[in-house]
Amino acid sequence: MPKKIEDIIVPERKRSIRDIPIPEGRRKNNGYEAPSAIPEPYPPEIGRRGSNASGLNFTLPRRGRKGVWIASGVALLVLVFPILSLFNAATLAYVPKSAAVSFGKDIYTAHKAGEGKLLYSVIKLSKEKSLEALVAAEEQVSRKASGTIVVYNNVSTEPQRLVENTRFETPDGLVYRMPKAIVIPGIKTVSGIKEPGRVETVVYADEAGAKYNIGLSDFTLPGLAGTSRFTTIYARSKTGMSGGFVGTEKVVNSQDQTRIKTQLETTLRDELISEARAQLPEGFILYPSLSSVTFDDLPQTATAGSNNATLNMRGNLYGVMFKKNDLSDYLARDKIALTASESVDIMGLDSLNLVPASALPVDLVSSDEIKFAITGETVTVWRTDEVALKTDLLGRHKRDIPSILNNYPTVVSATATIRPFWKRSFPSSGAKVSIKQLPVN
Repeated sequence: MPKKIEDIIVPERKRSIRDIPIPEGRRKNNGYEAPSAIPEPYPPEIGRRGSNASGLNFTLPRRGRKGVWIASGVALLVLVFPILSLFNAATLAYVPKSAAVSFGKDIYTAHKAGEGKLLYSVIKLSKEKSLEALVAAEEQVSRKASGTIVVYNNVSTEPQRLVENTRFETPDGLVYRMPKAIVIPGIKTVSGIKEPGRVETVVYADEAGAKYNIGLSDFTLPGLAGTSRFTTIYARSKTGMSGGFVGTEKVVNSQDQTRIKTQLETTLRDELISEARAQLPEGFILYPSLSSVTFDDLPQTATAGSNNATLNMRGNLYGVMFKKNDLSDYLARDKIALTASESVDIMGLDSLNLVPASALPVDLVSSDEIKFAITGETVTVWRTDEVALKTDLLGRHKRDIPSILNNYPTVVSATATIRPFWKRSFPSSGAKVSIKQLPVN
């Protein structure tokens, strides 16, 4: 049915912020007349400060700075830890067992071969050097050519001795003689292959003159003709033959010759020893005091365009060398008690004074043994199996080090460094673990 007008109730209108009157005291601000109506509020933005469209200032909320720093620190750690982990490595530094040893002219014998003996080897080097000198006069000269040959023994495993002045003949019939006796080593077997024994020697022409100046050649021994050794003992050139001369030649006075020869010998000896040490195989040591150096006077030569002559000399070094490990073990077992499984190194082997106990053999290459005396004081250090020690450490915790080292009585003390600092176990990769031997006290 139709409603009466009085039955219709008009709902009360809700009051809006627009209907709230602005207090009189706030209507004016420094001469600014507030608008009659406030526009819609500016959309809030966090951390922003500014004004709305009507020019009113407002401040929006900020995120806390403390939270930003914490988040940055966490992010940095997340990056740093993986990077440091890439440098994961460890080092074990240890002090080995040691003992002092002293030698007071102790006599030892070294051999070329033999089981359980101290073995030595001989290195052979030759070098030529020249110096100029002022010519004093001209003289009639008659000089024989000379050179170096290699003599072979393909007879048997027994050494063969050749006497002084043994003749060597070329296919053209030129004869040369060696000035001193030699001993040719016997046949030896290397990797299943038999090799003839060999030794070097200097030979001189049977006669003076330039016709004996020849290049490389083969030689037979006329004294063995008609025997089975004629074809099994032979020689070949190492250098050509030179210096043969008959005629007038500029010469140096005797005083200058003596002075220059002494200078050449000193220089050659020093240079040969230096070169021999530079050419030593790894793990070997050379003792010049047990080595011999011989000198051959070579023909002097004229210096073109001057009143000088050049004096020439060849030096030959026969150097005695030992394997360091063998020498250390042999000498140490004479001074300290060692088990069969223990091995040691003598520190500063080159500081010990080794001298011949008797005259050195004339031919060190063909000799079988030498006797020498040792003087000096040094320290013996026990060797540790560092390969096995590294293997035992892989992946183990630092607290396990004492129990691991119980298996290595040659280690007196040790310290471990593991990187990065928060790691407590050794890496599992051997490439990231290193073993370092520290000096003994």
